[in-house]
Amino acid sequence: MPYSIAFLSKFPPLEGGIAAKTFWLARGLAQRGHKIHIITHPVSAGREYSIQGAENIPLETANLQIHRPPKELPWHLPEDNEYSLALLDLTVEVIRKHRIQILDSGYLIPYGILANLAKRITGVPYVIRHGGSDLEKFVKSNLLPNVIEEAITGADVVITDEVNQGLFESMTKRLVCHPPYVADEQVFTARSSSQSQWRLAAIGKINHYWQHKGLGHILEIMRELSPQFECLMVGQGKGISDFQRQVGIEANSKIKWRPFVPPWEMPGLLRSLDALFIFETFLPHPVFSNLALEALCTGIGIVTDRADFIETYSDVVNIGPRQVLAVSPKDYLQSARAIAEWIQEVPRSTTASCQKISYKDYVSLSEKTYETLLAANG
Repeated sequence: MPYSIAFLSKFPPLEGGIAAKTFWLARGLAQRGHKIHIITHPVSAGREYSIQGAENIPLETANLQIHRPPKELPWHLPEDNEYSLALLDLTVEVIRKHRIQILDSGYLIPYGILANLAKRITGVPYVIRHGGSDLEKFVKSNLLPNVIEEAITGADVVITDEVNQGLFESMTKRLVCHPPYVADEQVFTARSSSQSQWRLAAIGKINHYWQHKGLGHILEIMRELSPQFECLMVGQGKGISDFQRQVGIEANSKIKWRPFVPPWEMPGLLRSLDALFIFETFLPHPVFSNLALEALCTGIGIVTDRADFIETYSDVVNIGPRQVLAVSPKDYLQSARAIAEWIQEVPRSTTASCQKISYKDYVSLSEKTYETLLAANG
């Protein structure tokens, strides 16, 4: 039986893992006949972290509609655009107009709190999901503890994963564990190419904390590689001018630049690469990267600074032999030599299905969660 579901979450053109995850999950549910409504920010939100040219989203199905606040609210308080209130008002409107059965929220902040308020107004049950940064910034740091706990205890279902379920067990018993993310193997198909130029890439936000992402180290490694290698920097943000100025990027012809790409263009971008840099040891907290799974699914190589990288993803995906290379980011010359030797052994074509759980089964987990929730609510 198809359901009427509203997602309250980040969504393109906003960049980020939650936005992309919501895009793919909503798309999958809509393709299976469910009526999906996306409630998200106006296209003017995001500023430096909005994907250029991604306003026209390919929905591919009539079962998916996007709702954004119709207009900017008048200036009221300094430095406050009242986005949360606009989203709450819109959520109540969509629930009532489209007879929504379940509200599914993304990040705890602000979407989970807004979902709690929307239930108080409409009575519609809600699901809470989380990312990684909201747990680190708020839950583990004990920020906004009262409203977060209220949102969690009031949720009809909290969808988490086995790594993080302990954070919620003292607040609620209504926990369900799903994989953090599963790529659609019908879209993130394996690449098969033969070329004389080796193409690597680093993809992500370039904010004021770009040093934590090892971007400077990546550029130093690239300087040690031969002209046969090039690196595509895919990103934008407040730190990009500082980054370019400090590393003298203008003089490095091996570096190519492009802004964010939307989720539906990511499969093609990844298939154009030979390897992806994922440096994480300088970050303030560990991450589970959706992009890493998508890259692994397409069969390209991963150059990482984490010796335990494979362990983080081995429960979700079968990682090919020699597909991951761990290097020391501060030893530029040795890292460059290792990459030059390794990249010739990375398989140039792989099978498309390398995940231990299929995207179809991943979508089915949400379907079963909704079914159980609705049955419990009569």
